[in-house]
Formats: sequence, C-alpha cells, structure tokens
Amino acid sequence: MKIVIAGGTGNLGKNLIGVLSKSHDIIVLTRKKTETLSKKVKLVNYSQDIKNWCNYLKDSDVIINLVGESIANKRWTKKQKQIILSSRLNAIQKISDSLKFIKHKPKIIMNASAVGYYKSSSTQVDESDGPGDDFLSNVCVKWEEKANEKFSSQTSQLILLRIGIVLDSNSGMLSKLILPFKLFLGAIIGNGKQFIPWIHINDVSRIICYLMKNKIQGPVNLVSPKIDDNENFSRKLAKALNVFVFLKVPSFVIKLLLGQMSTMLLKNSNINPKTLLDSGYKFEFENLDDALNDLLS
Repeated sequence: MKIVIAGGTGNLGKNLIGVLSKSHDIIVLTRKKTETLSKKVKLVNYSQDIKNWCNYLKDSDVIINLVGESIANKRWTKKQKQIILSSRLNAIQKISDSLKFIKHKPKIIMNASAVGYYKSSSTQVDESDGPGDDFLSNVCVKWEEKANEKFSSQTSQLILLRIGIVLDSNSGMLSKLILPFKLFLGAIIGNGKQFIPWIHINDVSRIICYLMKNKIQGPVNLVSPKIDDNENFSRKLAKALNVFVFLKVPSFVIKLLLGQMSTMLLKNSNINPKTLLDSGYKFEFENLDDALNDLLS
C-alpha cells in the first residue's frame, strides 16, 4: 500500500516508518526539503502551496496525520495556546484541501488526537465517555471536530487516535525523567494517585498497523490496559534505573511553577483502551516493568 504520514519526522513517526516501510511505500510530509531516503521512503516538503506536494497524495491508500505543536515544549501563554490549536487545525485543513484538489479519497485516514480529551477522573473511562473542560480537553475536542468535519466525506474509514503518554527512551516524558531520577531528583507529584496513561512506542506503531487491517472507526484509545498511578510509575522507573525515589512535590508547587501546564502532571487520566481490547488486540507491553526494562536496558 501507499501510505502518507504527515508530521512523521519525530521519534514516533520514525518508529512508525521503520515498521511500515518493511512492506509499504511511505511518503512523509515534512517541513524539510524533498528527498528520497530509500526505495520505500520519500520525504516531501510540506509547503504552503499545496500544489507543490499534493500530487504525492494521489493513489494513497492510507493517510496518517500526526501534525501538531508539542504541548510540553513551551509555557502555555495565550499565544502558545493558539499555536498548539492552530497547528492541528491547519494541518487538517491543508490535507483536506489537497484531497479535494486532486479528487482523491483514500481508504483510511487516521488523525492523531490525545487522551487529554477526557475529564480528570479516578473512575475508569473509555471511548464512550465525554470530554473534559480544561485546555487540553478543549484542544482535543476542536481537533476531532475538525477531523470529522473535513475527513468524514473524504474516506470510508476515519480513525481518531487518542494517544496516551508515549514511552520512548529518546524522546518525550521518559527521556526527560531519566537524568533527574539517576541523580536521585525524581519525585512523586502531588498525592501520587493520579493515573498516567502510558503506552510503549512500539505498541503505538503496532496498533496503527493493526487498525489498517480492521474495520474499526472513530476514536481509539492508545494506552496500556494496565496503566499505573504517578507514585507506582515513579517507583518502578527508579527500580528500572537501580535508584530510589524519596522526594514528593506538592500540587501547589507544581501549579506555581507551571501554571496551567500543571494539568499535564496533575490530571487524573484513568483511561481504558476498550475498543482495542474488544477487537482482540494483544499489547506487546501491558506491564510498566516490562516496558521500562525494554526501553532502558
């Protein structure tokens, strides 16, 4: 199949390309210059003028849109909040416009979203539950609404990937925690009871491949079925690094330091991947100990 990945130059995209390129042709839409990486993978400049790149979407079977400004790189000023939202909505608009321009309807479109969609809750939630009302929830709601508005008529199978915290030793949350924990500066955040909806990076790629072979549509939670709370996560990470954790940082300190960004650390996200489990998907990494040992060994 011919697969187009928008925003595929981050670590998640690279992992996904490594898996998919074994048996599919991959076009990666990027801000980098157009170049051929291999017989199976080509980078295409994601320019403002869709005519410069949309022909590469012709005959595509699957489009996977991962474009979106990172929510963790900068403080959430009013300007940064707009950038976070606009980057996601604009990417959907550009892809939709290009498909309309070339009059093409791919079999599957997968659009990234996040488990930030849900409200903070100690009670387990799944794809049937509604959204929260914080900034992350509002971004996800508008993100998914835009995807439904633009893509529903442009594919027969639209999938909304509600991705959890992707564990990868080279990027994201885990990579930023390794050094502080090794220096015995790792900490339990708040009361430590808030759930962390993690998923191993390999399972993200495996799930995307799995969804390409199934008839699943709509929102899909990409999280481990055995997520841990913050305290257990911190203790298991410390164990995997052969250190111990003894620090605790109160919630009010996190709020003072991060402002609204503290939501990322304090929100209780007890998410269940019900759609995947009901469909028969088997996770490669269900347990955090196994995931950490694999990533940190």
